[in-house]
Amino acid sequence: MCSNKERMEYITTTVLTILFTLGFLAIYKYGFNPQMIMTIDPSKMAKCPDGWNYDGKVCNPAGKTTCMPFDPDAPTLDTAAAKCNLARSCSTTWSGMCG
Repeated sequence: MCSNKERMEYITTTVLTILFTLGFLAIYKYGFNPQMIMTIDPSKMAKCPDGWNYDGKVCNPAGKTTCMPFDPDAPTLDTAAAKCNLARSCSTTWSGMCG
């Protein structure tokens, strides 16, 4: 059997360990605030979305879709976000970069 003194030491150690762990997690989350930031370089993206073919002027869907052929050099598609938005609206991705 443990004496009252030993029992209090175990309780104190347990409480301090819990408080240390919670404090460490709070500092880690709110102090360091780790985040993964991924940027997509539009120059590394293919001319057309995945599943589309470039015929020299426009991108044409290789399969059945409700999306229409489009000019991949249009000024409205000069950012990775614009390309990803278009790809998502056509239920595809662009060079595998638009999850």
